[in-house]
Order: sequence, then C-alpha cells, then structure tokens
Amino acid sequence: MKIPFFIQEFTDEMEEAAIHALRNESFVGGESVSKFEEEFAQYIGTKYAVSVSSGNSALQISLMALGLSREYFESKKNTIITPTNSFIASANCIRMCNSFPLLADVKMEDGEIDMENRKISGENSYRSWKDATGIIPVHIYGNPCDFDSVKSFADEQNIPIIEDACQAHGAEYKGKKVGSLGDVGCFSFYPTKNMTVGGDGGMTTTDNEETALEIKSIRDNGRKTKNEFDKIGFTMRLNTVNAAIGRVQLKHLDEKTARRREIVSIYRKNLAQDCILPENKDGKSVYHQIVVKHEKRDEIRKELANNEIGSAIYYETPIHKQPIYELYDYELPNSEKFSKLILSLPSYPQLTNDQALEICEHVNKVIG
Repeated sequence: MKIPFFIQEFTDEMEEAAIHALRNESFVGGESVSKFEEEFAQYIGTKYAVSVSSGNSALQISLMALGLSREYFESKKNTIITPTNSFIASANCIRMCNSFPLLADVKMEDGEIDMENRKISGENSYRSWKDATGIIPVHIYGNPCDFDSVKSFADEQNIPIIEDACQAHGAEYKGKKVGSLGDVGCFSFYPTKNMTVGGDGGMTTTDNEETALEIKSIRDNGRKTKNEFDKIGFTMRLNTVNAAIGRVQLKHLDEKTARRREIVSIYRKNLAQDCILPENKDGKSVYHQIVVKHEKRDEIRKELANNEIGSAIYYETPIHKQPIYELYDYELPNSEKFSKLILSLPSYPQLTNDQALEICEHVNKVIG
C-alpha cells in the first residue's frame, strides 16, 4: 500500500549483531542472552529479567512459577481474572495452566480493564471475583491500565498480579515502568511490537529471586541441574541470535517511543474531532497502537483503504466471543460495543509527518 499499516524493521546494526552472535556464540544460551536479560531488567527497573520464546510463553510460565497452575480445570479455586479486550493469549495462558479465565469487561473510554464492573453472567454465575487466585491486567495499546485499582483488589484478595505488558515496552505508571508494578511482568517481542528480536520472543521481569529461578527452570524443561529435572517444563528459551537483535532494539527503544508520541500529537492536532483514545492521566503511553474510536469506524477504514492507507482493528472480536470461549456464555456489553468503534491508525516510527497529515485528511473527510 502507499502507506502500509506496519513496516517490518531490519537495520544494518541488527544484521551485524545477528551475524556476530551466530559466528561467535552458542546458538542456544549464548552470552547475548544473559546480557539482554541484564539490560532489560535494568531498563524496566526490576532485579531480574528472564527471556523466553514468546509473550504467550512469558504469561504461561509466570502463572506456573507463581503456583497458579492447577490439576483440575473445573476447580472453583482456579479462577484468574483478565480483560476480554486483548489478544487471546491473555486468556489462553490461563487455560494452559488448568485454571478458569474469568473475563472482565472494559471501560468505554480507553478499553482498559474495568475493576468496578464485576458482573458475572451466564454459566459463570456460580463464580465470583472473590474466588480469584490471580489477576492479569493488560496494558492495552501501550497505555498503562489503572494499576492502583488492580493493586487494591489484589491486596484485598491476597493474590498475585501478572502484568500483561506485551504491548507496553517502556510505558510508565506514576513514574515506574510497567512490568515492575506487579509480581511478574510479561513482554512480547513479536515483530509488530514496539521492539522486536527478529522473530518470536518474550521476557519476564520480577523482583523475586525465587520466581525468577522457577521461570528459568520451567523454560528449560524443568531443569534443576544439568542432569536433574524436578518439575514439568518446556523448551521455551530465547535463541542467542534473537537476544542479540533484542539488545540492539532495546538500545533504540526510547527514541522510537519519542517518535510515536510525536506521531500521535500530529493526529490529535489535525483530526477534526478528538477521537484518539486518551492516555492514562497517571501514566505515559508508548502508543503501540494509536486508536481512533468513532461511530463511523467502518467508513473511515473504507476511505483509508480506497486511498491505499493501511489500518487494523485490535480487537475486532473480544475474547469472550471467540469460539473457544463462547461456551461460557459471558455478557460483557462494553467490550462488544467498544470493538465496533475502534480503528488503529499507522503508528510506526518510520511514518513521516506528511504521511500522518495525509491520513488525517482522509479521516476528516468522514468525520469532519
């Protein structure tokens, strides 16, 4: 397209780092992995960071490391809360740990988890938020959620918080980076994210040494020592070459975030209506997605497509309406309405000012 929705980045610096790692390090467990983990922990502000094979892996292994994987799926005590407006991995990781995903509705203004609306419907009516054994808030679109309300609930229930920060590398809440707020933070390095590793990859962050050691063991087949295994685990390590690329991307992350914030300021200034989702007043978004919410969403998307401008919808179908979760008979009206109003505009750092202005012109043809 003339202006694509996303551009995959591969720079000379990334290529040089990848080739150096391939020529000089072990393909698995090389020096680049430990250095990437150290640098990422320092960036987020936690004592430990443990790399894994994907954001989904980060979420699943974190639940297991915190003791939230149970033997019987139907046990009422295995209930973990997460919002329905997210990528399906936020809920699937709970199922993978034999626990029940209690999907929460979202706030209409920003699509973040609504901690006040605790209505349970349909076949879930025998469950309650008070049954929760854990909670996975999602910092959706790179915008930090209202973490104080999450923390208050978690403290009241005495349950751990696993932050889904897969879209929020570098986002801040009250001066602290997301991923350092809860018990464990989980990040994805999928190519469309604000930083990548040249393929799939993920990271967990924590201040708890025991949790970090558990994650390290589970990602490596439950290994205790070289020849001893004391738990069920997986092969979910991050490859050395991916870690080498990740180190390069991390080095440039803040400058890319600054560019994303410049782009959203152009959109806000030049769109005929203030229809960009708001930034958390107590936080700093990294604008993984720049999202418009408007009644004429479909008309806007058609206008953009007709002029070879890419766009996307995150997420067109809330998790509770996906076939695998429909059987639980949820009623989450906000998310269902929200999903019909939202549209993501191009937000990648390579987007030029002139391109952003052109996008505004076409959006304004519909809404102005």
